[in-house]
Amino acid sequence: MDLFRITIEFSMYIKSANVVVITGKFQGEFTGSILVDATNHAKRFVVNNIVHMNNKNTDQIKATISLSLKPDDYDVDKLVGKCLINPD
Repeated sequence: MDLFRITIEFSMYIKSANVVVITGKFQGEFTGSILVDATNHAKRFVVNNIVHMNNKNTDQIKATISLSLKPDDYDVDKLVGKCLINPD
């Protein structure tokens, strides 16, 4: 099985639902409920829900996924550009 990874392109805190939503390009198959920062495995992210989307465009095909995360002590605005992976 390929290691799951998502490169975050969008992140937002939704106060009314108390969740952090991230969207980005992904590879592999997600298993479990935990992701870690690819550059700092001590930084953990708990996944509440997964929504898979395929955007098909005549110029490109882009597979994206949206995840809702449990809020924690991370800065939501600094998630864009990060790569999260399934821990080994």
